Order: sequence, then C-alpha cells, then structure tokens
Amino acid sequence: MRKMLLFLFEGYCEFEVTVAISMIRNEVEVVTVASDRLPIRSEAGLVTIPDLSLNEVAHREYEGIIIPGGDLKPVVDMQSIYDLTADLYTNNKIVAAICSGVYIPAKAGVLKGQTYTVTLSRKQRDFLESFEETGFVYEPVVQTGNLLTAQGHAYAEFAVTLAEMLGVSSENKAAFYSGKRNVMMEKN
Repeated sequence: MRKMLLFLFEGYCEFEVTVAISMIRNEVEVVTVASDRLPIRSEAGLVTIPDLSLNEVAHREYEGIIIPGGDLKPVVDMQSIYDLTADLYTNNKIVAAICSGVYIPAKAGVLKGQTYTVTLSRKQRDFLESFEETGFVYEPVVQTGNLLTAQGHAYAEFAVTLAEMLGVSSENKAAFYSGKRNVMMEKN
C-alpha cells in the first residue's frame, strides 16, 4: 500500500487534517511521525503516539507529508522536519500544509518562487522571516505542482485537493467529505 506521512507536534490542530486522512485512508496508509515516539497532545487534547520519529523516516518510501497547523513554538528549532520537508519536495513528493503549518515548508525553502496561502497575518509572516510575501495569496487552497497549502478554515477543500493529487478521490467521496451530499442516503 502507498504511504503518506502525517507530521505531529505538541499542540497540532487535528481538525485541520482529519478529513484528509479519512479521505485517503483506504488507499494510502497514513504514518504518523514526530520528533520522537513520545505521546503528543493535540490542540483539542487528544493524545497520539507517533509511529516513527523523524530520524527513522526512510524518505523514499512515502508519497509525501501532511503538515497540520497549531502552535509553532515546538517546531521553530526542529531542523529535522525542515530537512525532511525539503527532501520530499525536491524529490517530487507531495508537501501538503495547512494553516500555520505552512511555516514548515516556508522555513524549509519550499515556498521560494511559489504561490501559497497560510493562516498567518502579514505581521506574523514578517516576524517569522521565512515567507516571500510576493507569493502569498489569500485563497482557501493553493496547489502549485506537488505543493499544497491551505487556510485552516478550508480543511475540507484541502482534503479533497490532497485526495485528487494522490489520485484517490471520487465525485461521491468529495461531495460527502465536503458536506454536500451522501449518495448512500439517496439510494433508499
């Protein structure tokens, strides 16, 4: 089965990625990764034990990485996630980041010369010193090649776009996860 990484860090925002992992889970195995294998508490208080630590990832085994938003403090000095993100992107793997999680591909140099979106104000982007302002657009979701970025409120659209990028979407699945319709209910 194909595999996709899901990066976790203390305070990550799980609701931003749950629709995405639900949409792809039957065709793509989601492998959680963090700085180490210790339990991680999400923004809402869910505790997750990562499958792998960052130094255990064999980069070439994965289709790419999903990066949620959340409190950035735990990742600011985590060079290994920037290295992994840059390596995956350079090797034409998907880098899908949402909300403040877009900081990771920014700091990894992936956004250079790219159009992107992020849920950080101009003041926050300037403070973080990793974003090229000329590439920023205030759109729900932006896909440029193998790079996918999204606003935090656009988690369903992010999920649908990621599933399309992986080739595992369908019209019915996209409609269901976008809250538009449930074809199962229409068969009765």
